[in-house]
Amino acid sequence: MGAIFFYIFIYFVGYYGSNILNMFTVRPLITNRFIAALVPVVGVAILHGYMIATKPPPASQNITVESALFSYVIMPVVIVTLGAIYFMWNTRRGEEEEAEEAARKAAEEVEEDGEPEQTSAEEEFEANAEKAELKNSSDEIADADKKRKEH
Repeated sequence: MGAIFFYIFIYFVGYYGSNILNMFTVRPLITNRFIAALVPVVGVAILHGYMIATKPPPASQNITVESALFSYVIMPVVIVTLGAIYFMWNTRRGEEEEAEEAARKAAEEVEEDGEPEQTSAEEEFEANAEKAELKNSSDEIADADKKRKEH
């Protein structure tokens, strides 16, 4: 039972360690933290399994090497891996539902108003386009004035 909690702790150290690493970099290096956090778990499991296989079991316990490897290494790593896959799947499903909800709301706005509401980025783009258009027209007027004065 303690081995499961140990590997869960190692998993969360890897998960939040990858989050901190992504915060320190300009561009996120690790895109899937759920799977990246399994790297330290597998590394510790290999070392743990090596130690169990090479050292004799305690004299007070009547346990074989195979059962110790299964109960203290393999089973906890499988449980942590299944948990990571479940949480990754659950998070992706939530993101897909949010995207579907946003698309549905946008479709409702089009039906109600006849035109979707503009986001701030679209409004800013249109404002910049209008400024550029005004600048171009003022440049054209200035060029026309120069030509008229020259002739």
